[in-house]
Amino acid sequence: MKPLLTLLLFITPLVLITAQDLAQSNTPKIITKLNVGNSISFSSKSIKFIKVIEDSRCPTDINCIWPGEVKISIALYEKDVLLEEQELIFGPQNINPDHIVEILNIEQKRIYGYNISPYPSANDTINPSDYQLELLIN
Repeated sequence: MKPLLTLLLFITPLVLITAQDLAQSNTPKIITKLNVGNSISFSSKSIKFIKVIEDSRCPTDINCIWPGEVKISIALYEKDVLLEEQELIFGPQNINPDHIVEILNIEQKRIYGYNISPYPSANDTINPSDYQLELLIN
């Protein structure tokens, strides 16, 4: 009995250490929302959500053949000087939470286009100022 107890005392810490090494630590997702017309700054660079160009997404309470997409315009600045304007397209075949696209890379941060909210409903009209660009910061 004593050899079995001794063996268990040596094996248990090894198993716990091995299990600890196998556990993966995921970097937490930081999602920030940017309203139309607003900017967010990262060091000397910034992103401005200019406007929604088109929103053809299928409303939640309607059956559609095509899921649609939403097109937006953003501007990238460095020290308040316009670097470029970009058109981003969000939808099942483009940018979505399962397929993010890098917008900006600054030092040790990467900023990705993640999603657009709110999602349209057949009964409600979205006010253009209510749109939010969701950015993932890693």
